[in-house]
Parts: sequence; structure tokens; C-alpha cells
Amino acid sequence: MSTTTLAMRPTKPQSVKELVAQAENFSFNVNIPVKHWTRAAETLYQEASFAIADGDYGRAYMMLLRHSVLVLKSIPSHPQIKDPENKKAYRPLVKRIDRVIRDLEDLKPEIELANKEWERMALSKASAEPSGPTSKYAEFAARDPSLSGNARILDAFDNQDLAVDLAQKELVRRDTFRRATRQAGIPEEDLLTRRMGGRWDQWDSQARIGDDVDLQRQMEATRRALDSAQERQRADHDYRPSATSQTYNYPSISRSKPVEFEQSSGYPASSASQPSRPPKEPVHPPKKPLYPSDDLHQPPPYAPNVPQKVPLTQYKVLTPTPPPTQIDRPAIPPKLEVAPPSLPKKERLTFKPGAYLENGDPVRSLFLPKNLRQKFLDIAADNTRRGLEMCGILCGTPINNALFVRCLLIPDQICTSDTCETENETTMFDYCINEDLLVLGWIHTHPTQTCFMSSRDLHTQSGYQVMMPESIAIVCAPKFDPSHGIFRLTHPPGLDHVLNCTRTETFHQHSINNLYCEAEQPQGHVYESDKLDFYVHDLRTK
Repeated sequence: MSTTTLAMRPTKPQSVKELVAQAENFSFNVNIPVKHWTRAAETLYQEASFAIADGDYGRAYMMLLRHSVLVLKSIPSHPQIKDPENKKAYRPLVKRIDRVIRDLEDLKPEIELANKEWERMALSKASAEPSGPTSKYAEFAARDPSLSGNARILDAFDNQDLAVDLAQKELVRRDTFRRATRQAGIPEEDLLTRRMGGRWDQWDSQARIGDDVDLQRQMEATRRALDSAQERQRADHDYRPSATSQTYNYPSISRSKPVEFEQSSGYPASSASQPSRPPKEPVHPPKKPLYPSDDLHQPPPYAPNVPQKVPLTQYKVLTPTPPPTQIDRPAIPPKLEVAPPSLPKKERLTFKPGAYLENGDPVRSLFLPKNLRQKFLDIAADNTRRGLEMCGILCGTPINNALFVRCLLIPDQICTSDTCETENETTMFDYCINEDLLVLGWIHTHPTQTCFMSSRDLHTQSGYQVMMPESIAIVCAPKFDPSHGIFRLTHPPGLDHVLNCTRTETFHQHSINNLYCEAEQPQGHVYESDKLDFYVHDLRTK
């Protein structure tokens, strides 16, 4: 990893006004069926929830506002909105708007606070830095809420194992949280606001403190692994990027234990074993000990006998000299910078985009289990032998501004030699919502054709990619070479051209050629990992 990569800095947090402008900057195309737009709205709401879990409040605000614009302004103008099925799918979105607006109001102070903290930190820096974008990367980063504010930015290409390790640890934490909230009977619609800092503390402060400590330790370990040798001045070994995943240690959350006072600690077992008090008048004793620190650190059994006639004002002189208290010591400066270097409490780790679209918009890195493709081919083997296509849905979760496929969903479908059409899609999307999964793309076979995207495939992919630009299409052609490909639509011109295509034939020609491209790294944003776990869920009923 180069020093330049390590030196990536976050940009200034965007203001509410800037986030509003980004949220409204999308194209609503009436050629896309309403069902795709209602699902896009649901995806935006889920994305906001995940962003809040990552502490990425800027992205969360943008996603919630875009959800509101889509539900209140765009979808009602669609020609198909009057159809009964579309009305049914649209109704829950409208019902949730009041809650979304409250969530936006709760997020606004967090965004304003992030801007104030950034300005304060900028003023405290000794050396002035350029205020505007100084490179193409900086220009793109300035438009990405996830790369702004108090963020530690890493490159997924150079930290693939680290990204997967962090993601799998976070997935365990989120699954535990989801099970706990369901067992506690907390409504699903309350989960988003409960993930925000203040309300989380009110709901379960002790658990939150444990998570904060664990995260801070985790982030400190990351910093130690990523800071350059000249800055850290380590004499024991030199930093090597390839060793990141091998040397990364994950701290565990220690459970708090009640303090136990045992007889062996030096305290008397009962009042009977204590020395008798010096005889004196039965005055009203103070409710609190005069020297609470003495009571804790210097037990009284050895206290010397005090002469009876010593004035009470001099009695304190005869007691053992207490250790220096805070009154005897100079005041501790409020700053804690003198402590060993550590990340600020609210600093979050985020991965820079894995690639950029042709129009400059960022696309997050997407991690794909390496053996998922073979598992799917095993499931589709019977259809492949009969010359029938088959498809599966790639589902996953965003973590630290990267996407991780963790479930291969097999839906009900009608399979032919040239097509595969999903059925009972409501069941499929309900499962995703219930399991906190986002649809990140799809995979299908070409048992009798080579590896390419047909016109039918392009139209299917446009539905996935319209609101999730990172969505991918995996084509498997086991009888040909190459035997597989990972693709996305170009934007522009591919996505817009396909969305505006009104031809209804199953297969047809398009007037341009540059409609899709490879999505696998190093040129693309998709990484295959043999460390990423996943599971298969089969929804087929026939």
C-alpha cells in the first residue's frame, strides 16, 4: 500500500442543504414499472437504517429524504399507480412517511454537529490545507456523504481481508441485536431511531458502552496496522500491507462484574473484630466518613489509641496521613491528547468507492463469496442438463461503505431454454426485509448460449440498477469459455438507453453497443473472497 493511499482524508461534511440537493438528484422514469419503484423506496429505507448503524448520518439523511421524494412526489405521478396491486404496494410507504419525517428531524442535529466539529478541528490545525478539491478523487469524494466528516478512509483493494473480517464481526453483532429486539417485542419500525446515539443510550446504555469500547479498540488496532512506519516509530517490525489480515486482533467485549468484597481483602468480617472507639461524648457522627479514601485504602484495624483529652480540632492530625488527594495535586488539564494515540470516539471506518460510473458517481465495493457461483451451479445442475435457464438472487448488507453478499436466494421461477422469470416476488422481498437483506443483483445460467448479456438480461438488470448502482449480473455459461462473467450496465449510456427502450419482444436489438461492461476488479468494483461466509435459502414451492 502506498503512502498516498494511507493519507486519504475525508472531506468536509455536507450541509443539510447539500444533502437535500443530492437526494433530489435522480431521474424518475415512468417506463420502469411501479413495482420496481416501490421496492426502490423500501431499499432506500433499509439503506438508511444500515447507514445509521455505521454512524454514517449524512448518507442516512440523503437516503431517507430521497425515499420521501419518491413516495410523496414521484410514484403518485406514475401512470400505473391506479392499478390495485400497485396501490397495495404503495400504501405502506405512505403510512410510514410520518415516521420518516421524524427520523429526518432527529438526524438533522447530528449533521449540523458534524459540520461544527469539522470547522473546529479545521481551525485547530497548525498548517493550512487546500479548501477545495485538489484531484479527481477529491472531487468525487466531495459528493459522497460516506467519505466526509470524521471518517477513516481505506482502500478495499489493498485491504480485502480486513474488510471481510470487519464485516463478519459486524454481521454477528447486528444479528444478535436483531434477535434481541425481536425477543423483547420491539416494533420493527422503531429500530431505525433506536440505532441513533441518544435513543440507543436510553434503550440500553450498558450495551452501547460496550459496543463503543469495542469499536474504539477495533479502530485503534486498524490505525496501528495502517499508520506508516515513519509516523509510528516502531522498532520491532516494519508495516506490511499484506499482513493486515493476519495481524489484526479483534477485542472482545468484557462483561461487567459486580464488585465483591471478601473477608480476605483486609476488611473486618464484622463489627465485632474492629477496635473499640476512643471514649468520647456521644456526638452526632457525620453521615459520611471524614476520609472516605482512607476507609477504602487504609483499613482501620491498626489505628493508634487516641488520648482522650486531645482537642477534637487536633484529632485529624493523629490519623494516618492519607495519600495525596486531588486537592493536593495540580489540576489535570482537560485535554487527553497526552494519552497514547487513539481515534476519536465518533470516528468511523469507511472504505472508499470501489469504482466510479461513467458519469463520475461512486459505486461501493461489493464482496462476493468465491464459492457462491459453484454452489449455484450445483443447484442449477438438473436444469442445465435439460437445457433450461435458472436464476438466483444475490442478497447482502452494506457495512463500512462496502457491500457484502451473504445470501443466495432461490425464488420461484419459470424456466425455459432462453429465459427464467421469477414468480411470487412479494414473498422474496418480504424475506429480504425480514432478514435485513438488500438485493444486490442476480445470477443466472446460459446452458446453451455463451457468456453475454442478452437484451432480456439488460432489461432485467436495469430494474436492479436503477436505484442500486452497485447491482451486478452474473452470467454462468458452463459449457463455454469464458464460463462466467460479472457485469453491470454502463451509465451513461447503457442504463438510460435500456430504461427508455419501449420494445416488448423477448429478444431485440439496441441501437448502441456500449450497454454493459465487466464489473470485476481491478477495473470494476466486485471482489471475490474465499473468507466470506454465505448461506442458501430456497423459496421454491414447486
